[in-house]
Formats: sequence, structure tokens, C-alpha cells
Amino acid sequence: MGDFRALRFHALGDPVEVLAIDRIGHAPLGTGEVRIQVAAFALNRADWLFTRGEHYSLPRLPSRIGSECAGTVVAVGTDVDPALVGRRVCTVPFHNADYGVQGEFATVPQAYLAPWPEDLTAEQAAAAWMQYLTAWFALIGVADIGPGDHVLIPAASSSAGLAAIQLARRRGAGVIATTRSPDKVEMIRAVGADVVLVVGDGDDLAARILTETGGKGVRVVFDPVGGPFVAAYLDALADDARIFIYGVLSGGATELDIVRLVRHAAVVHPYSMFNHVRHPEQLARAIAWIEAEIAAGLRPVIDTVVPFDDAIQAYRRLDSQEQIGKILVGIA
Repeated sequence: MGDFRALRFHALGDPVEVLAIDRIGHAPLGTGEVRIQVAAFALNRADWLFTRGEHYSLPRLPSRIGSECAGTVVAVGTDVDPALVGRRVCTVPFHNADYGVQGEFATVPQAYLAPWPEDLTAEQAAAAWMQYLTAWFALIGVADIGPGDHVLIPAASSSAGLAAIQLARRRGAGVIATTRSPDKVEMIRAVGADVVLVVGDGDDLAARILTETGGKGVRVVFDPVGGPFVAAYLDALADDARIFIYGVLSGGATELDIVRLVRHAAVVHPYSMFNHVRHPEQLARAIAWIEAEIAAGLRPVIDTVVPFDDAIQAYRRLDSQEQIGKILVGIA
């Protein structure tokens, strides 16, 4: 096979400053690896952190980027069933810097493949697995939410936030979402949030949550903000609450008030889906649940789809934090 185009970066920095569309060659496939001809790939906040050297996975320069795509298997390495060739698949993000999928071809371990649901377009399929797995392992795999629970979802217009709203509603839980942008309220509500609170500095968020839950409080918090924001909702926790902090959008250190947490027998989880997908039995259970819900009509919210030549500019949309849902790149 000849060379192909892929996004790479040769120095650390913001994606729009350091990414380039490079032409590179195919490396030999290793044991357990597959090569995919990519039809679409997704941009994630994790990619922004990765190019800056601030993600859990640290790049080795020059580095490819991206972990979420949909495409067709065109070759397999040793210890991989040759019957996979020709199959449409998606990739499951995992904690490793050696693989990147944002390009015309991608190489990934077979262990981190998921189905390309037949009812989804390439862009929908590429958008599905990171957001739904991120929400599933926290809300269902660990917290086991259900009817009678209230879930707090800050920064709810992100793809993971919208996925969490969808999954919580499918489990019968009540959803309180927050956003800093009044312009996003109607869209978040349309996805399924029962209540959308516009938050700002100085708001008494805990009092507003208690009012909306009839004094009961929230049993689960799915928080990508962290930092000082955590203190704003601690007094609105239900007993035995679970707080999943999976991001640091605040930019500040997260300090925990142990006394206030103990009052509600609350547990704080420093959370990443990467800590769950590495367990095959957990990953298989999550994929089966999500695949069944997709067959029943679950669909990811897509903000923007751009062609590959505009992929670097698509990161400007990610940087703006104005998007609602996932940003995708399609490859003709």
C-alpha cells in the first residue's frame, strides 16, 4: 500500500497551531492489530489536551492524534481472524499514545474495536462510542442509576454531557443539567434534561438544585468541570451520593471538603472511561447495552461535519466551546 494523509503534530501546543496534514507510510501490522480505512473520525476535548501534553496519555513526537473513528477493516496482523477484513467497525478510545485514527487510515488493536451499528451513518458511528461509554461506565456500570434518582450534569452541552442526559433518561432518572450559556438551554432540554440551570459566579447552585429536587438532592454528579465548582453543589447531594469528576474545565485544583462529603456519605470518583475499557468483560457489557439502545433509536447529537481538508480548522470550533454535541470529520 502507498502512503496516506493523517493529522500529526511535531511540537506541543494548541491543535490549530501544531497540527498538520502529513503524508506518511503504513507501518507493518503487529500482533493483534488491524488496519482500518477511515470513513469518518471525531474530535474530542481529550485531543486538545493531548496536543498540549496535558492528557493522561503523553505523546511521543511526532505523534498522530485521535481515538474515535468509523471505517472498514482492510488488513489484519497475526492472531487476528482474517474474516474481519471487509467488516465495518468503530474504534473504542483507550489509554495509549501509540495509536491515532485521525487520517485516511488507522491502525488499532483488535481488542478496542466496536461494531458500526448498521442504522448509523459513518459520522454517527464515529460519534457514538466515546461519549456513550464515558457516560455508561459512570452512570450505569458504577452508580446503577434508576427511577427515583436525580443526576446532576454540569457543562451539559458537551458530547459526553448530552450522552449522559440520554442514558439517564433511558434508565428513568431525573436530570438536572447546567450550562453557562443561555443560548444552549433549549437544545439541552430538547435532548431530555428535565431542568436546565444557567450558572454563573455567585449563584447559589445548591439551593436551586434542592428546590428542583424537592429537597431530595442529587445522588449522582457527572462533572467535567471540577476545581472550585465542586463546592457549589456539595450541599445538594443526596445520601450515598456518587460524584464522578472526569474533566478539569475549571482549570483550577479540586479541593474536597471532607466534612460536607461525610454528611452525605458521598464518594468521589476521579473518573476516566480508560480505566474501564481495559477490562474486556466490562467493555463487552457496555457495548452490548449501548448497541441495543442504538437499535432502539438512541442517536448521538452531532454539531458539525467537515471534510478532511478542513480538519485542522474544525479544531477552532472545538476551541470555541460553542458546539453542542460532537464535531466530526468525514473522509470521502
